[in-house]
Amino acid sequence: MVPQMLVAGECCPEASDGVVDTCGGEVANDLASLLDAPILSHRFRTDLVDVSRSLNHPKLFGKIAKSWSASRKQQLIDIAYQPFRDDVEAALGRVLQQYTFVIHLSVRSFASQQGGKRRRTDVGLLYDPARRDEMDLCADWVDELYFVYPHLRVRRNYPRRGTVDSLTKSMRGRFSADLYMGVEVWVNRAWAARRVRLRDEALTHFAEALRQTIDASDAEAA
Repeated sequence: MVPQMLVAGECCPEASDGVVDTCGGEVANDLASLLDAPILSHRFRTDLVDVSRSLNHPKLFGKIAKSWSASRKQQLIDIAYQPFRDDVEAALGRVLQQYTFVIHLSVRSFASQQGGKRRRTDVGLLYDPARRDEMDLCADWVDELYFVYPHLRVRRNYPRRGTVDSLTKSMRGRFSADLYMGVEVWVNRAWAARRVRLRDEALTHFAEALRQTIDASDAEAA
């Protein structure tokens, strides 16, 4: 069982409280480099359009574009939204021409506080529990990370469920469970946005834990 990975930074740069936050895209680039995986980055802000959401989602358009005319919104879909989603699907298809299955890591960031409450998780791994391989991958990844770098606090299906409207959910509808695993990687900006040694160390161990998890799975399948 030979996998390949595709890393997608879907919401970079992201607008947060009027400040452009490039954290998700930077983490996606770093992980792609550490995992030696191809990467696709979305370059439009989510206060224009959120490419992780489906076309009929009520919050598809952000605060800048939500009052635009229908024709301007369609231009945004044609220029910023649909090309990225098409590129991701095409890239997954190319990977599957060479490998047995693909692991799609969808990387984005989340605010350290919401509704006045502090989020103490460092990383969230979001998946569909109905897809056993996704669930097993994330469970084993968390276990492996506990041994190699227990300082990183990781939760599964947090800060939201892995089955809500997302690009990975859309790709699950296009690729069967035996070919595709989609995992959203949500990183807390409280640590991931700081370009310091500990941040780079954490990402290195995070990537290494995934490699070890995949290697162990391959050994069991052999």
